[in-house]
Amino acid sequence: MLKKLETAGRKLLSRAVLSHFGSENVYQRIPENVKLKRILIMRWDAIGDMVVCLPFFRKIRDLFPEAEVGIVVSRRNIPLLKYEEGFHTILYDSHPSIYLKSIIEARRFKPDVVVDTRMHYDSTTSFIYGVVSGANWRLSASNRDNSLPFSIRVPVPQGKHHYADLTRILLEGLGKNIDESELDREIKLSSEEIGFADAFWREAGLKLRGKAIGINISTRDPRHMWGESKFRELCSRLCSSGQIPILISTPLEHMNALQIALSSPGTLVAPVCPTILHAAALLKGFRILVTPDTGIVHVAASQGVPVVGLYCPNESHLPLWYPWKVPHEIISAPRSVAEIEAGDVQEAVERLFYKVGAEGR
Repeated sequence: MLKKLETAGRKLLSRAVLSHFGSENVYQRIPENVKLKRILIMRWDAIGDMVVCLPFFRKIRDLFPEAEVGIVVSRRNIPLLKYEEGFHTILYDSHPSIYLKSIIEARRFKPDVVVDTRMHYDSTTSFIYGVVSGANWRLSASNRDNSLPFSIRVPVPQGKHHYADLTRILLEGLGKNIDESELDREIKLSSEEIGFADAFWREAGLKLRGKAIGINISTRDPRHMWGESKFRELCSRLCSSGQIPILISTPLEHMNALQIALSSPGTLVAPVCPTILHAAALLKGFRILVTPDTGIVHVAASQGVPVVGLYCPNESHLPLWYPWKVPHEIISAPRSVAEIEAGDVQEAVERLFYKVGAEGR
């Protein structure tokens, strides 16, 4: 119900502000003579989206040292900014009162430009933040509909490209080129999260660190569910081949992980991770990660961990969200992730071992 109210409110507000817009000059890039003092970036969606884009947000912070950079974030991805410096964070939520508070805070931030990070369609939410905040510039990609009056339309390549590459091109619309040769990709962690992971590896056996195979059994998207019997078979296959699988999961599925491990002798279970940051610290210790969940794909990739990803073949946005800049193997079946066989995943793990080398990554 609250989501419906929030959506209806956004549509009404959008129609109201649209009635006040006449024709505007539309640019492909912020003009060179414009000095940006405050930049507001919209990234209020899922964890994987933030993980992929965060290295480029850091680049913007560094390229505009005299500007304040704000990011509109969701409850899901705000933990990823916990230890980041130099960002002004504004919480977005679909609850009407929190949504209203959020756009008021954006107004107080007084950005010169609001950046819509959606690539293939115009975001009404981003447009509203741009207008209500009083930003002089509203920046978006030149996409398939161009339905809203954004004053900067950045040309992005058509076809299938990774979202990270599109993000770089989009943010260059702020007026400066981005060199991605030295991107800072790792999620920032504190001694608490690092200590959490260290304690697990001490208990499991330090010799397993950097050698064990992580297997994530959880996914938010029902289309990516693989099934406990498949996980059991994969664990048994890996153990038979001399590998040590370690199951990770959300807290709600921790008992399922324990049951799978009981039926597959030699399989270990990772502890419940209190936050995504604890999970990131733990993932860094795996040699390879197997996962049907795309959010964890990007967390692992940001930590430099090779990934075997299980994907739905009919997702038109692929390869936008494949593992980025790490060795990886992608597996899909004709209709759904559930049809992927455990033997195929084992073979993908073996191929990835060959890619990364017998002695480590």
